[in-house]
Amino acid sequence: MRKRSGRIERRVVSGAAIWAAAWGLLAIKPIDRGDWVLENLLIWLTIAGLIFTYWRCRLSLGAYGMLGLFLLLHAVGANYSYDVPLVTEWLKQAGFTDLSRNSYDRVVHFSFGLLCVLPVREALGRWTGMKAGGQSATACVVILALGAFYELIEMWVAFLVAPELGTKFLGSQGDEWDAQHDMELALYGALLAVVLRALFSRMRQRSVDKRPTKGS
Repeated sequence: MRKRSGRIERRVVSGAAIWAAAWGLLAIKPIDRGDWVLENLLIWLTIAGLIFTYWRCRLSLGAYGMLGLFLLLHAVGANYSYDVPLVTEWLKQAGFTDLSRNSYDRVVHFSFGLLCVLPVREALGRWTGMKAGGQSATACVVILALGAFYELIEMWVAFLVAPELGTKFLGSQGDEWDAQHDMELALYGALLAVVLRALFSRMRQRSVDKRPTKGS
């Protein structure tokens, strides 16, 4: 057990080092340093929370990997002040030809739900006595609540901390329903992740049930 725990810790440390190196490269020359600082507040607070809870509620390697990938996507957005034309061009090539705005922030909000709902679900499973269905439903509600809370944080920061960066930081790009669309995409991503997990779990269970038992 101790060897396995040490192996997991080494993998977590290695993954964190790789992530930190990628973040460092993105931090060298952002498009707008002031907006970069504001965008990175989420990253720094999240990392502080993960460090604080590591010894109290340690998650699986997969959960940390999903959280790290989401934070990396957010770090890319912070570097470009969420104006990443390459992503919009890729989406157009994929068939989304009616895009009138840079859509990288939409991708990240969807990824927030897709990548973070299972770590939240895992944490709920360790903190509470909920059954699997309750964990999934509550995790989706938590993702929606966190998405709404982040929209409020954006508004507060834009008004109180750096009103001169408000438009760039909010990133609404003329969409009066921007906040609602962001929350909507986070919810869709969370629901998709939960459904896929349930399907994979059912397929795995069927595979186990079909295995011949010893002595049969």
